[in-house]
Amino acid sequence: MTGSRTITRRSLLGIAASASAASLAGCNLGAGGGKSAGGGGATLNVWGGVPNESGPDDMCKAFMAENPGTTVTYTRYVNDDQGNLKLDTSLSGGVPIDLYFSYGPVPMFKRSAAGLALDLTDRIKAESDFAALTADAEPLSNYVLDGKLYGLPAARAPHQVYINKTMLDAAGITLGKTWTVDEFTEVARKLTKPGVFGTLSAPLLARPTLGPNYLYADGGKRSNFGNKLFAEELELALKLQKAKIAMDRQTIIAEKLQTFSQNPFIAGRVAMLIQSGQIIRSINDTKGYPHDFATYCMPVPVPAGTEGWNTGQIGDQISISPKSKSPDQAWELAKFWARNAGKYMTKGGRLPLLSGESTPDQILEQLLGPQRDKLYDVKSWKSTLFETDLKLPVDTIFTAGTEISTIHTKLTDETLLGDRTVSSWVTEATRQSDAAIAKAGK
Repeated sequence: MTGSRTITRRSLLGIAASASAASLAGCNLGAGGGKSAGGGGATLNVWGGVPNESGPDDMCKAFMAENPGTTVTYTRYVNDDQGNLKLDTSLSGGVPIDLYFSYGPVPMFKRSAAGLALDLTDRIKAESDFAALTADAEPLSNYVLDGKLYGLPAARAPHQVYINKTMLDAAGITLGKTWTVDEFTEVARKLTKPGVFGTLSAPLLARPTLGPNYLYADGGKRSNFGNKLFAEELELALKLQKAKIAMDRQTIIAEKLQTFSQNPFIAGRVAMLIQSGQIIRSINDTKGYPHDFATYCMPVPVPAGTEGWNTGQIGDQISISPKSKSPDQAWELAKFWARNAGKYMTKGGRLPLLSGESTPDQILEQLLGPQRDKLYDVKSWKSTLFETDLKLPVDTIFTAGTEISTIHTKLTDETLLGDRTVSSWVTEATRQSDAAIAKAGK
C-alpha cells in the first residue's frame, strides 16, 4: 500500500451520509452495567475524550430516540497519558465497554494489536455511504493495518492558524487565502512586540513537504530523520525562539502549553497559534476564558513549492470492544455517530468527516457557536475550512510509532532548551528510532 493516498476536503464533503431528524430523549451517563434494557434493547457503554456537554450527550439522546428500548451511557476519559491508560486498563479488565474512541491511529492500532478492537473491515465495506472509508479506497481515507480496519473515523482534525485579529489589524497586515512558511514568519515578526510573541511555536517543514509516512524511509525499514527537512525545522524553531518571535521552550514546558496552548493565545501573550479545532471550546467559553478580540483563521503555512500537506489528521476513530455483549447494536451506534457528527459533535470543535446533510454554513454555525460574529472572523474560517484544499495525510506505516513519538519529543525539547545541538538531534533521533523499528520488527 503506497503512502501517496490522501483524504481531502473536497472528497469528503461530497460524501452523502444519511442524517435523520430525531427528537431528544434522556441520556444515561457514566458506567453502565451492560444489562439488557427494556423493549428488548441493550445498554451500550461508550467511552470518549470529548466532554459530555460538547456533543456526546446530544448524540446518545438522539440515538436512543431512534432506538426505543436501547440505553446508551457515555463515560468521558481525558485524552492524555493517564486517561488513555485508564481506558486501556478498563478494556483489558472487567469494565463493560462496547464502543470507544481513539484519537489518532497509533493508540488505535496499539489497542487492536492487543486484541482490544474488532475488525470492522467487512462492516464498513457493507455500507454504501462509507465507500470512501474502505481499506482499498482511492484516495485512502481511513487507517489500514495489514489490510484491515479497526476504526470508523468520525472527524477530520486539520490544524489551522488562530490569529488575534485586533493585533493583525493594528499591524496593518492583510492576508491572502494561503501562505508560505516564509510569509508566516514575516507576519509573526511584525506581530511581535514587548509582552507579545508573534507565534507560540515555529511552523513545521517536514510533514507539509513529505506528507504520508514522513517519519519513515525504505518503506518503514528505518527512520527518516536524516532528511534535511527535520534539521531545517529545528533550526527555524531555534531562530524564532532566539529572536523572541516564538515563545521559549522553557516556558512552554513549565506551563504545560503543549496541552494548554489556548491559554497564552486567549490571554493575548501570543498573536498566532497553530492548533487543531479542540481549542474552539475554550474560545467559545467567554466566562472561563474572557477576551475582547475576534479570532482570524488561516491554513497552516507550507514551504514554497511543496504539495502543502496539512499537519493534522483524520480523527475520532470509533472502535468496538471484542468483549461487547452487543456488537451488532454497537455497530449501529458507530454508524449513527459517524453519520450525525456534523449535527451533534461540531459544537465541541470537531469537524465531521462525513458532512451528511449539513452545509458549510450550518457546520460553521455549530462549530463557532452563537457568539460567532463577535468571537470570530467568520469569513476567514469559511475560506480556510471549506474554500481552500485541506490535504490531510493518511499514514500507512506505524512501526514503533509510540516509541518514535517519545524519542522525537524528548530530543526536540532538549534541543530547544539548548542542551543538544541540531546535528546531535539528527544523530540520536536516527539511532534511537532505527533501534526501535528493528526491535518492533522482531
